[in-house]
Amino acid sequence: MPLPPESGRELDQAVQRAAVEHRRAVRAAEIAARHETQLSTAAEGMRAFHTRMAVMHRQAEKQHRTAARIHAAHAERLRRRFDEPLDRLAAPSDLMAAACETLGASGAALTLFGTDQTEVLTAASNRASRAAQHLEFTFGQGPARETIRLHKPVTAAGLEIAATWPIYGPAVEQLGIGAVSAVPVAMAGQTLAALTVFDPPMAHGPDLEAFQATAETLIASLESPSLTGADAGSARRPSLVSQADLWAVVHQAAGMVSVQCHCGTGDALALIRARAFAENRPVDEVAADIVERTLRLN
Repeated sequence: MPLPPESGRELDQAVQRAAVEHRRAVRAAEIAARHETQLSTAAEGMRAFHTRMAVMHRQAEKQHRTAARIHAAHAERLRRRFDEPLDRLAAPSDLMAAACETLGASGAALTLFGTDQTEVLTAASNRASRAAQHLEFTFGQGPARETIRLHKPVTAAGLEIAATWPIYGPAVEQLGIGAVSAVPVAMAGQTLAALTVFDPPMAHGPDLEAFQATAETLIASLESPSLTGADAGSARRPSLVSQADLWAVVHQAAGMVSVQCHCGTGDALALIRARAFAENRPVDEVAADIVERTLRLN
């Protein structure tokens, strides 16, 4: 079945991005190798410079190779999309699924936060990851929020999950998730995003560098495309945002509850989360009822 024009453009863009990132990786490797070679014969005063440049470009090489693999996997998933019927309303993000596949994990989720550290958007690789992020939003605790709060990676496995997050932990374990890792991502000079990886390969410990490179690739996909040789007018973003959960209705409901209960929006959000927990319902469903005025918390 031929791809619709919109998907065809997204596929072309994914292929181009993979090629661009591959070229950048090769270039970074060449520069790193040159500095590594020069290091062996450099004067003492230049050795620190060549070491720094070699390390910097090896890191850039890894970032670009990770990005190339993600975009190549994304392109392959787009090619298969119309051979595998999907419920598009509940479908995960193809780009998130490609990132998860690249990491060798069971799932992954990217969460964007506002300056007040409340969730604004969540994109997930599969249903279990999406459910896990809904739990974190409902309970107000979990790895994404923790990594944002601490400004450093967090990891928990087995019994550590429930010990670290007493409410979130047991609930996420019921989804079959046995380990979580999260890394923070800086945006505009602030830590406003987090990548959570579910059941990552742990034989030698979590590969935090790979997680960070993946997170930065996903964040870059939210920006305006910049493809060498591509028509800027026809280039489009991957489907990360269109397939994400936007929490605007929850924040709108929190504003309404704040007025009704004469409390701050933080307390209002806590009331909505408590109601969702008590009724075993998704927090966005409770929020929708509040916005539609079929439910009042006071």
